Amino acid sequence: MIPVTRISEPRVLAKNAARWLEALESIKSNNKATKAQINQAQNKYSHPQVKDALVKMFNGKCAYCESKITVVTYGAIEHFYPKSQYPDLTFTWENLLLSCDKCNDANHKGTNFPLDDITGNPLLIDPTDGVTDPNTHLEFVWDEMAKLASVYGRDRRGQIVEDLFDLNGMRGRKELINYRSQYIKRLLALLRLAKQGDSEALSLLQEACQSGAEYYAFASIYILPHLPP
Repeated sequence: MIPVTRISEPRVLAKNAARWLEALESIKSNNKATKAQINQAQNKYSHPQVKDALVKMFNGKCAYCESKITVVTYGAIEHFYPKSQYPDLTFTWENLLLSCDKCNDANHKGTNFPLDDITGNPLLIDPTDGVTDPNTHLEFVWDEMAKLASVYGRDRRGQIVEDLFDLNGMRGRKELINYRSQYIKRLLALLRLAKQGDSEALSLLQEACQSGAEYYAFASIYILPHLPP
């Protein structure tokens, strides 16, 4: 997870969000409304303009696990504050993120939204809030012996993120840590070549050290500071 700068609200949301919310509230207040009618009103947020803006903002990566998702799946429009619990934020641009299907499913984020018992503030991290630096809560560790790229929580918030999204495959997401580890292993191999003067390896690493690349959180620590001039 890395900080992401939120871009301008899509025009379709700016124009229609208030009206869509009013319509949703009206339908929910109608005891005779069917589930299909409620879903139709609620799902207005999934407009193509909204999805396109999120894909652009996140460079096609999951807000939580930093995996590229748009190559193999459509990805999900994720409500940071779950729409089932905070319906008034259903169409709020600042509440919408791009997520992979697994981070967004019921076994991970879904409607899970832990709050601080004292402050009532979210314990999950919104990478677009402009205030929270994920690096203060999460540690990105390459284990040279085990050849594993792991994400560990530095504090309670980070530990909740680590566990909820199963970032280290402790609850079944082995494919995530295996793929991420192989990716970082390849980058480190390219770094050795680049230090020996291989220009193609250097070019590939420079691409991997752009914030839009997969697992930039790792590349920014283990590759970027060591690139040859």
